[in-house]
Amino acid sequence: MSEYRSGELLEDQSVSDLYDRSLNVFGIKIVAGANVGGSEAVPDTWIYKTARLIQLLLDRTAPGIDPAAQERVIKILKGESGTFHSGLPTLQRVLVGGGENYDPNPLSDEGTNQWNGLNQLNDSHVSNDMVWYRNSDSPDPPTGRNDINEILEHVLHTIQMLGLRGAVEGSFQALDNTDTSSELRLAMAEAVDNGIFDLEGYGGSLERDEEYTAEVIVKEYLYLLTFGMWDFSEFWDGGSLAPEWSDSARTPEEILNTNPLGHELFTKYISPVLSKPSKAILLEIFQDNDQGPHGYVADSIESNSISIIVDEDVVSDSAMLVAGLDEQIIRNGDEILIHTIEYENQLYNYQEVDTLIMVYLRNNAFSEEFQAEIAESFPDYSTVTYEDVISLVGLAGVDDAILQVAAADGFFVA
Repeated sequence: MSEYRSGELLEDQSVSDLYDRSLNVFGIKIVAGANVGGSEAVPDTWIYKTARLIQLLLDRTAPGIDPAAQERVIKILKGESGTFHSGLPTLQRVLVGGGENYDPNPLSDEGTNQWNGLNQLNDSHVSNDMVWYRNSDSPDPPTGRNDINEILEHVLHTIQMLGLRGAVEGSFQALDNTDTSSELRLAMAEAVDNGIFDLEGYGGSLERDEEYTAEVIVKEYLYLLTFGMWDFSEFWDGGSLAPEWSDSARTPEEILNTNPLGHELFTKYISPVLSKPSKAILLEIFQDNDQGPHGYVADSIESNSISIIVDEDVVSDSAMLVAGLDEQIIRNGDEILIHTIEYENQLYNYQEVDTLIMVYLRNNAFSEEFQAEIAESFPDYSTVTYEDVISLVGLAGVDDAILQVAAADGFFVA
């Protein structure tokens, strides 16, 4: 679970003059447009909604998810060693309206060169698509369903093009967008041949421009396939995207009949790692006119100084006390993501040593677990504090008193 980290939204002057805030979530660094170039800043709430959508798309508790493979998705997005864009972590860029909203236009080569720090940001990361707040082509005021389609399409482009290849066994070859014989390219070609995926808006042919096909047409196919496999066509205007995507392929059953290679591709390599967001949750988050709670929760980090009882026959024949260890607990909401103990510069996963130790002191106060031990064996002293015990037995007798309480039920570590 250590890969599933959700950071705070931070002011960030290191991401160029175009962007002024960043947020790291599940291996993706979101960078958000500042109040520059004639455009308003991206609202914080929209950044949080983008981050929440990433959490929903990479939900390890969702049905059918392979947790190990999904963790590899996050490692790939982070650009970890051995992944196909090793050393280049993934960006999700978020701006307002469209490129023409900014002077200079950051989507043009000339404009990119004029924004201080933008080339350096782009050269040190990989990115695919832009999430637009209040897309220039969207209704005004915005509707929730249109917002869902807008943000979901572009976040899917980022994750599917930069995070999936290599996650599931066999997917490195199968999802190779540049190999015309890969399972991905064969599935897309089948959709075109069967009249499911219309290329009129993409130059009319898969063979016209191989680089364009591999980088643009492939990602559009994956997004359209995903919407069909998730039965998400209701988020398209009027419930249809025909003729670009046929109305005969808007459900998994229809895709099985009309694009069986696409159905197989999605089932083998995408559904084990990409979780289908709840429609109800999406509609709650994305309400008309920018309403709706974002629902994003950043991780909290708790650091403590602890003292522990180590059970018999672990370090020595007898139980022993070890004081002054550093404990760190990282939570997202009530869920513990990471729990470690550091002793003599060695880091231990708490889950791996939990049965061998008991924390009796946390920041110079009895832990809840040890306080319960006291209450069970010595009910008259159920509310006694560590300071009380020192007063009663003195510093020299504290260790023996702790061990006596711990062993009162017959076990030093229960």
